[in-house]
Amino acid sequence: MTVVADWPYPSYVDRHWLGGDRGPDRYLAAVVRTLRSTVAETGEPVTAEPDSLLTGLSHLAAMSERVEWAMLSLVGEARSQGVAWAAIGGALGVTKQAAQQRFAPYVKQALEQAEA
Repeated sequence: MTVVADWPYPSYVDRHWLGGDRGPDRYLAAVVRTLRSTVAETGEPVTAEPDSLLTGLSHLAAMSERVEWAMLSLVGEARSQGVAWAAIGGALGVTKQAAQQRFAPYVKQALEQAEA
């Protein structure tokens, strides 16, 4: 393995990584807490070794997928309650059109399956 250079930011093992688990960005702090908790539950160590970094990446990818599922679920439920695409887009920080393009096909499919 070729090491290119020292990484100029706090390491994954540093308690201040990405601002830490109580950092000023509460959402990023929640991600840090959740990742560290998930890694600890599996018994894997949090180290700067490549295997540990890859384990962390694997857990983050799995969490990201679940966040997408949860977001889709909330969007679908909001739409079923009559919430406008503009309001959903606003909550997501995107335009009405962006929210529709991203979620409408899935919401439509879920509602059709529920009617069947």
